[in-house]
Formats: sequence, structure tokens, C-alpha cells
Amino acid sequence: MLTILLLSACTSSSKDSSANYVVDLVEHKKVILPIDERTYYLSRSIFQFEEEGREYLHFENTELGQYDIVIFDLAKQSEHKRISLSKDGPNEVVGLIGSRTYNDSTIYLFEHSIGRTSVMNGEGKVTNRYQVQGADGVYLQNIVSSYFHMPSFIKDSVIYVSQNLSKRNIKKEEWKNIPIFASLNMKDSTIEMVPLFYPSIIDKDVDNPAGGYEFSYDYNYKDRRLICSFQGYDSLMVSDDLKTVKWYDGRSRYLQSMRPSIPEASNGIRALVELKERAKYSHIMYDKYRDVYYRFVEHTHELLPDESPYGYAKSREFSIIVFNNQFEIIGETKFPGNKYFYNMSFIGKDGLYISENNGKNPEFDENKLVFACFGLKDLE
Repeated sequence: MLTILLLSACTSSSKDSSANYVVDLVEHKKVILPIDERTYYLSRSIFQFEEEGREYLHFENTELGQYDIVIFDLAKQSEHKRISLSKDGPNEVVGLIGSRTYNDSTIYLFEHSIGRTSVMNGEGKVTNRYQVQGADGVYLQNIVSSYFHMPSFIKDSVIYVSQNLSKRNIKKEEWKNIPIFASLNMKDSTIEMVPLFYPSIIDKDVDNPAGGYEFSYDYNYKDRRLICSFQGYDSLMVSDDLKTVKWYDGRSRYLQSMRPSIPEASNGIRALVELKERAKYSHIMYDKYRDVYYRFVEHTHELLPDESPYGYAKSREFSIIVFNNQFEIIGETKFPGNKYFYNMSFIGKDGLYISENNGKNPEFDENKLVFACFGLKDLE
């Protein structure tokens, strides 16, 4: 899954940050959501939302033959409702790759394989459909995921979704012309490519663009600000107008300086292992309740005999960098392996929630969704 974000066609500026570690992330409670045989404990799309002051968790339940959306009440720590997804008929949902609830009556469904975005109400009835097909007849990418924190965002009745990089054998002069976001106007169904392109850090020919070009993004609605975190690059990229960008230093204190690099494809499985074992940046998440940003960092990790380069390395250590609203680093907390599954994380009123549904966690129970909630604590 390869997507990239942001370069201005106009002027961009560079900002450096001097880290001042004044906060730490500290667990202060857990949320435990019981599940039954109808619900698998992993999901590619989990997102918190509020309705009349209450907090809910959207949980896409489509991993092992299930086909529904489960809404959990976070205060009651119980299932609120379950919305079945139809496989045929007027409310059919086909090839779902991501979904998100914005309120109790508006759920967006991203049907990637057929190039369609649908809007469903809280009873499972499809109220609108949009065909997301470019002028060349090719389906636009419309994948939404919390696994890599690619959440989509809506601005002025326009929904924005990142575009996967499916092209191979890219010449270095082509990068600056490859758009990385597309927009769908929900008023007139028009589709446009956003004038944001690959940044100048990518300055060479590439046969298979894996190895640090992937990115996570989030949108700060308060400041109307888009931010992205490349897997293989220290700096963060930020746009306030979806045209120009600013760069901010976002390097982890645990990593050496990084730039995207590609292992030799001819090395076969060894190349995949190298990609999996190397350190990388992952999620970038905006916390609207505390007006800070979190950047997740995967540390260098040698795969164990029972870990596959195709799966999640359960014993891997990671850290989370905290930035203030000026993108100054104010903290970084390190987390152990064998406990968390950070690909399932979300922001809530009480803090940053990280899943403990890691198969190597001694307390792992497939009949529960367990999230540890972390708050910011001032360092003494």
C-alpha cells in the first residue's frame, strides 16, 4: 500500500525544531469491550466519533468472513449497535477497503475494487453513491485505513482521499507530476486531483517504489491543516491550503537521520525482510482535545523465527513523539514489544488509546478488545 503526500507547486519553507522533552505519555486507564463469535478482534478501520456528547468507536468488522460495522459505546464499554452490510440489492457494499462514521446517521464506505464511495445511514440504508473514476477511465484509489492512519477528511463538502502509487519504473523527472490526493465534491460528484505532488526528497529513478515512500496523514479541522509523516524521512510535511507546504523537523531521538531507500528487488524475500526489519516512521495523529500531534516510530527489529515479513512483528518496540501545535517536539515515550498492537489506535476525550490485542501479550484474550488510554504528564 503506497501513498505519498505533499509538495507545493508554489513556495515552500523549512522549519527546524529543537526538541524540549517536557511531557511523557502515561497510561491512566483501560477500556475493555467484550466481543462474541460474530466479531474478530482486529480491524482495518477504527475511528472515534461523538454524538450528543457521548463517545463511540466505529469498528469495521470484515476481516474473517464477517460483514458488518460495530459501534461501541466507550463510556458503557459495550456494543451500542451492529449494522449489517448487504452483499447484494439496493444497499449492496462491494469490495470494502475502509469505512468511517462521522455521526450516527452518516457512514462513509470506500468500495475500492469497484471505484465507488457510498454513504450509509445508521440503519444500513445507502443514501448516496459516488463513482470515483478519473477522466482516463481508471478508478481512483479510495482506501481508508486506521492500520496506517489514512483516515480521509472532509472540507467544504469535498472528501479527500490519498492516492496509492501503483505505477512502476518511475523516472526521477516524473515524481513532481504524480498527484497524491484526489477530491470528490459531494455536491456535484466532480472529481479532481489535488495540486499536491511528490516532494523533492525523491530524486532518482525507481523500479519498485517501496522503502520509505509510504505515508500516514491526518487533518486538523480547527486550523484547517493537513500533516503527513513519511515512513522513511525525518521531516514532517504540513499544508494549510492544500497547495503549499512547510517542513518541520520530526526526527526521533532513537533513530539515525533517515531518507527513503530501496533494497535490491533481486534479493527476493531478503528484500522484504530488510524492509520489515528497518526502523521507520508510521502513524501521524492529531489530538484535537489536547492540541498536540503524535508520531509513531517503529524501531529497528530483527524478525524472530515465528515472525513473517508479511505480517505484524508482535515483539517490536516502538516510540511515540509528541509535538505541540507549532510542531516543536515536547516529548517521546518508548513502548515495549509483546504487548501493544498500535496499528489499532484512536484519539478520545481522555487521551490516546492503543490496542493491547497483541497475540504475544500474556493477557491477550480474543474475546475482548482492550485499549490502554495514555495521557500527557509533565516531566519533573
